[in-house]
Amino acid sequence: MRAESLVLAGLRERLDPLLARIFPPRILLVLDDDAFTLLGLPGQAFQAGSNRLRRVPLPRGACVDGLPLQKAALGDLIGDLSLELGLQGAQVVASLPRSAAGIRVVQWPFDAWPEEPEQALRQIDPDLTLGYPLNQAYLSLTPLIGLDPQLPLASLLVTAPRSLVLAWIEVFSIAELHLERLEPAQVADLRAIEPLIADAPADQLIALLEWRSGGADLTLIRYGIPEFSRHLPATQTDLIAGLHQCIHYWRQRDPAVSQVRLLLVSSGSGLDDLADSLAAAGDWEVEIVDPIELDWLPWDPGADDPLSPTDLDGSSLLRLSGLNRAEPGQASPAAGELPR
Repeated sequence: MRAESLVLAGLRERLDPLLARIFPPRILLVLDDDAFTLLGLPGQAFQAGSNRLRRVPLPRGACVDGLPLQKAALGDLIGDLSLELGLQGAQVVASLPRSAAGIRVVQWPFDAWPEEPEQALRQIDPDLTLGYPLNQAYLSLTPLIGLDPQLPLASLLVTAPRSLVLAWIEVFSIAELHLERLEPAQVADLRAIEPLIADAPADQLIALLEWRSGGADLTLIRYGIPEFSRHLPATQTDLIAGLHQCIHYWRQRDPAVSQVRLLLVSSGSGLDDLADSLAAAGDWEVEIVDPIELDWLPWDPGADDPLSPTDLDGSSLLRLSGLNRAEPGQASPAAGELPR
């Protein structure tokens, strides 16, 4: 037995470096102005390891409106965290802060699809109220085929300032990690809830409400397309008033809507009371979306794991779920990613 153990130990010593290159660890990372939320996925086939979930608060001013201002400090922080978790050399898939990217529906003024859609859009240069010119942005266009009958020739545009994307690439270079993909928060959110809205009736408006202590992000979705978004106050009275105003506005614009389904995204305790208050305040169906309860994340907390679901906001968990659904072997491919 002693000789067999030595042989196995020798094999592992030789194979582990090779396996680390073939099956590198992976990091799913949610970037926000105030914190990083990380899910580490060990990749070595012969190395015992478990997924690790961490949330690290950021110093005020390190990241503002999605732009990393303290690139060296942020890179060192991400790099140190990867070393602490045994994820050095990992491949990283990250979602940008919500304010970093814009999503628009583009209706083409042509009789047929343009052969080079990105080039065509840059030439048309429509006023998309993005806050930056298209010639200074990365673009990703996804055809919207057969979704909205009123938009027979339309694409979903995802865009972010080139300077902002390059700044994040520099952060991960400082962290000495391989950045595989950056994608907007909104894209990850939509991919996460895809199983819930795939069979939505044609007359249904989906209201995705991501609630946390600092406020709530509302996205109205029709035919699987994010059509409208607003940031609403966190207090119940103001939240309900803002929700009524936004849905009333959309119903006036889209008379075909006859039912509203409200997806309340959060995690931890206290949700039932908020859901009950929202359900009593309008003629909509309210459904709590808790990514941990729905088992959307490959996370099995161990005894030494410092986090519990109540430590994380639902938005970060939803975003991680969207990133995870695009992982190899999962149900949904990556879409709306930005060039590196």
